[in-house]
Formats: sequence, C-alpha cells, structure tokens
Amino acid sequence: MKDDVKVWDWSIRVFHWSLPVLLFLLWFSATQSQSFDALDHHMILAQILLGLLIYRIIWGFIGTPAARFSRFLTGPASWWIYASALIKRQPIHYLGHNPLGGLMVLVLLGALGFQLLTGLYTSDDILFQGPLVSSADRDTVRWMSRWHKNFFDWILILVALHLTAIALYKLLGEGLVKAMFTAKSP
Repeated sequence: MKDDVKVWDWSIRVFHWSLPVLLFLLWFSATQSQSFDALDHHMILAQILLGLLIYRIIWGFIGTPAARFSRFLTGPASWWIYASALIKRQPIHYLGHNPLGGLMVLVLLGALGFQLLTGLYTSDDILFQGPLVSSADRDTVRWMSRWHKNFFDWILILVALHLTAIALYKLLGEGLVKAMFTAKSP
C-alpha cells in the first residue's frame, strides 16, 4: 500500500472551495438585481473573488510546489501524451495536477479574470454602473455589459467539464475530491 503524500496546502484548498460558494452567491446576487442591497453584495463578492484570484496568481509563482504554475503548466505535446494514455485507460499519475488539469486551471482562472474585467465596465443604464464605466466609451460599455451577462454561462460549462473530469477520474480509481479535502494525493 502506498503512502499518501501531502500535496495541497490549506490556502489552495480554501481558495478551491471558496470558488463554488462565491460563484453561487455572485449568481444569486445578480438575479436579485432589483435590489440595491443585492447589487452592493454582488460588488463586495466580486471584490472578494478578485482578491482570491490575485492571491492565486501570486501563489502560482511563489507558493508551495504543487501550487506553482511551473509545476503543472505544460504544452500541447504533454497534453497529447497524457490524453492518449488516458484514452488507453493507462493514465500517467502526477503529484498534483496532470497536464490536462493544469490546462483547466489556466482556463478557469482566465475565465474568472475575464468575468471580473467585464464587470468593471458593466452598466444596466438604470441602477448599476461598474467602477470603470466612466473611463470607457458607450460601445465598449455595451460590449462589456453583454459579455458580463452572457459569459457566466460559459463559466458554468467549464465547471461542468471540471466536474465531469472528476467523475471520470473517480471511475479510474482516483479520488480527487477527497484529495482536495485531506491535502493528500490519491
């Protein structure tokens, strides 16, 4: 029996589990947009998410080994090799993120960053105006507002892909969810 190895530090686990909670609360506060309180909550939650995203990017350069981007961000050749092994049901085991998991981290962080950026320039032309609306022309504000409203669906698709991958890995015998609670590699 192999010994479990501690991989995920506490801050990465808190960051990881904070994301679904924040995404739900951001969605909920956005759907309650008739209320000034809901808009205030939405802005505060977005600031918390921005702080977490900034933290994760910094931690990706100076953090614990498994959290560092240099450890898990690879190129297309690695993605292909890993995907080929996965299709053959002979996945290569990694301590931390595998090449496709690393790619998903990058995509999810980028998607959250894009959502936050568009929110800064969003206006509903009635009650709400993002903090940078006054620095952009009307066409840019419309474009950003449209993307901010519609891009959340793409984030949900990415989350669904993430959850599907976790389920597939469970079928292959890797308990990734447990690892994100216990800090130990499956």
